[in-house]
Order: sequence, then structure tokens, then C-alpha cells
Amino acid sequence: MGWETEKCIDLYYGEYKSSIFSKKSTIRLAIYSSKLEGTGFSFYDNELSNDTNSFSISYDNISKVYIGKRAKEPALFIEYNTKTIVTNKKSTVVLPGIADTKKWFDSIEETKSTFNEEKQKQKLLEREKEEKQHRAAIEKEQEALKFYQVCYSFHIKDSTPIYQLFSDKNKAALVYIGENKSLNFLKIDGYTQEENNGVIPYENIHYFEKVGNVSYATDMHGNYTSFGGSMTGGNFSKLATVGGGLLFGFMGMALGTVLTYKPAEQKAINTEFSINSDIKKIDDRSVMLNFYSETKKQYIDIELPQDIFNFLQTYLPEKKYGIVNELEKKTVVHQSTDIIENGSLLKVAVKSETSSIEQKETTEINSMENFKLKVEKLKMMKEAGLLSDEKFEQEQAKLLDMI
Repeated sequence: MGWETEKCIDLYYGEYKSSIFSKKSTIRLAIYSSKLEGTGFSFYDNELSNDTNSFSISYDNISKVYIGKRAKEPALFIEYNTKTIVTNKKSTVVLPGIADTKKWFDSIEETKSTFNEEKQKQKLLEREKEEKQHRAAIEKEQEALKFYQVCYSFHIKDSTPIYQLFSDKNKAALVYIGENKSLNFLKIDGYTQEENNGVIPYENIHYFEKVGNVSYATDMHGNYTSFGGSMTGGNFSKLATVGGGLLFGFMGMALGTVLTYKPAEQKAINTEFSINSDIKKIDDRSVMLNFYSETKKQYIDIELPQDIFNFLQTYLPEKKYGIVNELEKKTVVHQSTDIIENGSLLKVAVKSETSSIEQKETTEINSMENFKLKVEKLKMMKEAGLLSDEKFEQEQAKLLDMI
């Protein structure tokens, strides 16, 4: 009853005999810092119980301790509350026959008073702890907010186009268009004091496009109802329903449903069932952004939410895949027109921004690299419809003569 975990302050042990013909009963009282434990008589309707009972009462539940009399002898009375699910019940335990009853009464009152003082101190400490934690939480919120606002205002102005990827209290992840139309990825966490900013220069952005598919699936389900019996709400096998439908059409669905329905008990007079279907949209599209990585020295793809497509199309329209693809085709065609200038494939001068490519294009006509280039361009022009079959064969013959 807790004697092993809490040190006993004082202990009384004795015997009590209410009359000559009654048996001796053990009376025990153990005083702890938080409770009273022992053995005594229960007190009902001004009468003691026939036998003693063990008790353990917390000071929180003791309502009154006083000295009374039983058979003209002093006795300790302890009134306490017993909590039940329905209500609080008041009970009384009596300890008669204790020598020097006043001493034990004073000891109980002193210990109870100390208990209440310690309890008040503990409540005060807990309140101070809660207030300290509350102040610390407020300070943390203020620091997080300050860090977030400083970082956000450094990158984002009133006119800055942004797309919100994630937003929470003093946290955010977003994409915004920076200076020189660069694409910026910003993440701020005010609580951990972390800021991450990734930048893709405009000239490194190759294109963006939507990828993925939108599909629709049919979800079939059945309902069963029994009238006049004891069972309702049966379930069907969806697999049998769909399988039957594939083999035999709608009637096959009904047949498959009936064959696979297994009620626990069937006492229905009339039964009916129905087959229903729902069309579900499955959208797994996303946006793929292709750009040149200065770190990896190659083009790479990153996947973005599909909702960002309209944002990119609004602020970087020229980087949309269809437009980029069309411009690249026109550039190739423009470079290829010089091949048939004056009807000769041998007079080729491809424009380039770098001096290394210009030097490559002016190498002697019989070089292997130049020969391969002319073959590829001739093939490209044929596929683009810029050369007729006859002209293609003529230019092809000229190339063969170069070997």
C-alpha cells in the first residue's frame, strides 16, 4: 500500500476490544508525508462495523480529523471523500483505544499542514516553470518571425513574381523570378534559423514542359438490401463483378455478384441489388524543368508541381518547350540554307559565335569532319522538305565524288 516507497514518519499499533464478549481487533495507524494508512473500524449511522478494515487515505481526500468518544473512551475520527464515477462519497474511519489520542491527532494535523505547504510550493514552482516556458516560446516565436521577415524582405520585393510551394508559420518554400529573369528557389525556416537559396540563371534555363498523364478509372460497387428478414447490408466481390462484366457484359456483372455474395444468415422474403460505378480521375502530371548545371557541367531535369506551369508560362514564356523547340528548328534550317546557295553543296558557310567553330568550317573540303557535317546537313534538309528527291540525289553524288 505504498509503505515500501515512502518513509513512515510515525506508527501506532495496538488492540481494541469493544466489550467483554467481543474479540480483540488490531488497530494500526501509519503516518506518511502524503497519506495515512492503517486498520480501523468503518463508521455508519453512528455505529462501528463488526470487523476492522485496511485504509489508505491521501491528505487531499481528508476533509476532517477530530477526537470523539466510543464507549466513553477517546477515539480518532477521520472523515474523507471517496471518489466514484457517479459522485463523491463521504466515509469515516474510527481508531478507538489509542493511548494519548491528542498526540496522534496533533501529529496528523502537523503532517497534513506540511503536506499542503509543500503542495502549494510545488504548484508555485510548476506555475513559474510554465510561465518561463511560455516566455521562452514567445521569444522563440519573435526570433523566428524576425529571421523570417529579414530573409523574406531581402529576396522578395512587392513587385517580385512568386509561386508558393509551401507556407507555414514563419516557414516558407517558394519560387520567384529574380533579377535578369533568373529562376530562384528559396526556403526559409525561422525556427531553425536556416535559409537556402538556389539560383538558375536565365541563360541556363533550357525549357519547361508538362509531363505525365491524366487517366480515368471506373470503380464498380454493389448494394444489397433484404426486406422482411433479419439481415441487411451485404457486400459484393468487386473482382467477380468486373470480371463477369468483361466476359458477359452487364448481365455477367450481376451473375458474378450473386455468385460471390455470402451472407451469414438469410431469412429475407424479398431481395434486390444494384450495380453502380464511379469515374475517378487520376492525374499524375508534373512540370519538368530542364537547365544547364554549372556544377555538373551538363543538362539536368528537376520535377516541379504541375500548378507551377502557368507561373512559368506567364513570366518565362519563351522557355516553354514548344517555343524553344520551334526556335531551335528554325535556327537549324537557317544555318542549313547556305548549303544549297548557288545550287552547290560545296559552298557552305555556317555562322557561329565562337572563333573555334568558324575555323572548323573553313577547313579544307576533303577533311573527314567537314565531310560528316555535310552528310548530316544534307540528310536534315531532305527530311525537312528543303530538297527534292532529284536535288538530293545530285548533292549526294557530289559527296560521293569527294571520297
